[in-house]
Amino acid sequence: MTKLITLAKVAPALALAAVAAVTTLAGTGAAEARGGSKEYFVQHYTFKKPMHGFSGRAGNYMCDYQRLPNRVCVMDKNGNEKCRIKDWTLRQHCY
Repeated sequence: MTKLITLAKVAPALALAAVAAVTTLAGTGAAEARGGSKEYFVQHYTFKKPMHGFSGRAGNYMCDYQRLPNRVCVMDKNGNEKCRIKDWTLRQHCY
């Protein structure tokens, strides 16, 4: 039996993970001390339905997300392509 993860359980965990990852890696490195650019972080999560991620500032970084459908397509006997959404990928990125 598969247990669905609810949005109320996942959204706070994603927000905490994004803030923890950014604040851990947001220390002053050699590139930042010279005035160089910051790193770009991307994480992917897969869910059965579209979910929201963390959007906003986390330390010195700006974070946002994308919801991407994962489609499965098959050809019918007439040569028409039929597609359905199998699951969703949540792409969380901070820059």
